[in-house]
Amino acid sequence: MPKSFTPGATGSPLSSVEYQTLHIPQKYLRWSHGATYLVAGNYYATLGRGLSLRAFEVPGVVLESQTFRRRYAPSRDLEGGMASWSANRTDLKALIGRPVLGDIPPGIRAGSPPEKVKQRGGWVAGSELSFRLLPSLKVGGTAVTLHADAPDSNWAWSSLLDLDLTSFFNQAGFEDLFAGMYAEYAIRKGLEKGHGLYLSANLSKSNLGLSLEYKNYDNFILNINDPPSLVREHAAVLLNRSTHVLLATAETGYQAEATYDVSSLGTFTANISKGRNEITRDFVKVFNERYIAFDLLSFAPTFSATWFVDWGKDELEGLLDHRTGGVLLEGTLFSGHTTGLDIQLQRASRPLENTPSYTDLYAQVSWQHPSGFGAALVMDRTTDPLEVDDAATLDRVETGARTLWATNLNAQFRGHYEVLLFAGKRRGGTACTSGTCYQVLPFTGVELRLSTHF
Repeated sequence: MPKSFTPGATGSPLSSVEYQTLHIPQKYLRWSHGATYLVAGNYYATLGRGLSLRAFEVPGVVLESQTFRRRYAPSRDLEGGMASWSANRTDLKALIGRPVLGDIPPGIRAGSPPEKVKQRGGWVAGSELSFRLLPSLKVGGTAVTLHADAPDSNWAWSSLLDLDLTSFFNQAGFEDLFAGMYAEYAIRKGLEKGHGLYLSANLSKSNLGLSLEYKNYDNFILNINDPPSLVREHAAVLLNRSTHVLLATAETGYQAEATYDVSSLGTFTANISKGRNEITRDFVKVFNERYIAFDLLSFAPTFSATWFVDWGKDELEGLLDHRTGGVLLEGTLFSGHTTGLDIQLQRASRPLENTPSYTDLYAQVSWQHPSGFGAALVMDRTTDPLEVDDAATLDRVETGARTLWATNLNAQFRGHYEVLLFAGKRRGGTACTSGTCYQVLPFTGVELRLSTHF
């Protein structure tokens, strides 16, 4: 039962109500027996690989709504019911529910007298049926009806194929080789028309792993789907902040990744991804990225190190080019105390007149006590003209550099509670977690967050 407090402001659209929310966001009943599974209430579900429908959660993320002046934990769940049945050769799933509308926080009331703001849209129904024709071959399809309460509802369907080639290669004499392929093609009909295509292949043998993916999305934003983005999600702060955000209205591209484990030393990773956004015939933007990293694991868990370099561009986000590198060091003493050092440097440029390349520098020193208490000092320095220039001062343009300092404290106790204390300045921008990207607003001040798990 989350409880949030956010100060009001004069002139806010909800300034006539108290900025306090007490709301139970999810309620459900679940039952399973053998191959049957039933759920009523709020639930998560995915049809295929998410081209036609994906209802999911984003754990550990707190968003801030500027319109409603609320902080809340986002969720892309469905409210309704779902039934699934799985057998040796057949899988069946049927669902119905109301999806969440955009970025409306739960429990919002407005007006005079205040009434609850509608957070969910019309009903959506969907299903998936697949057959395992062979032990290594599965074929099937999905179907979704969008806005079923409208007279001219949209709908989408997809066909899928999942092929496991491991047994085939083993019989051919290639032992310890694992390989597979997946393909899904979806079509959108009704008021809006579009299509989506996703292909993937993977292969691994001994200490080598390879994967290749392809995407082709055209007018395929359904508000209830989440097709694979084929963009690598990075743990490094500077890379995560400049992650390309999928635009399923018009995007084609691919992603390839290779990993190689060096015995008793560590793992090399190489990734290349590219996307092309053709908004109109005369407005085409390109994204590409190349990433190389090495994770030293030979001394783990006493000591670990990660080194990476990354370069590319994202014209859709106004990045003509960027080159990024960094190193993360972490060591644990015999007493259980862990210290870490994270340093990252990025050089990039934007399509602005008379603007040279800018530099981002991120550094963090951290310490963690074995009892669950930790602290970190963070420095975030940038010469990015979009960050240095103050939009509130229209009569002048600020130049130079901007440095943000912050302190993070964390503590866990009794296994159910986690306290996070932030003090300082936080830079805004894109952040990505579990394959989902969202906007983080800049912040200056002190923030205390208490999370309870029960």
